[in-house]
Amino acid sequence: MKRFFAPLLLAALVAGMSSCSLLEEKPDFKPVAPRGVVPQEFLFTMHAPLNAWLDTPVVVHMDEVPLNKIFEQPALRGLNHRWASVPKIMPKITVHRIAITRRQLLWSLAQDHGLQMIPVHDGHGGECYVEIRNRQERLTF
Repeated sequence: MKRFFAPLLLAALVAGMSSCSLLEEKPDFKPVAPRGVVPQEFLFTMHAPLNAWLDTPVVVHMDEVPLNKIFEQPALRGLNHRWASVPKIMPKITVHRIAITRRQLLWSLAQDHGLQMIPVHDGHGGECYVEIRNRQERLTF
């Protein structure tokens, strides 16, 4: 009888250990990683309201939107910005994301389309905006 229960007990123990999830890493179930794939210095500013706005997760649905019209889309509407130099060719942007921070979205647009984005703030309660430049244009002196 002992010989019969020993293999059953061993099989039950092995089956119980293989389904044990005590040692497995638990997912955090967050739809967005606020600093995922964005360098710390991208759009770095000490202006807290701009940082809060940039680090807010949004839902993005853009279909064939010209690059110069992306700031009219709901996800980026409200960003005070200035084009210092505009690309000669305006590519059409298509982005569908359930949760992405505005900073991540701007980073991906800057990388994909050769743009440089610089936050500008005078520090005395004045105007705060993001200056956008086409990296392909070289300054001549």
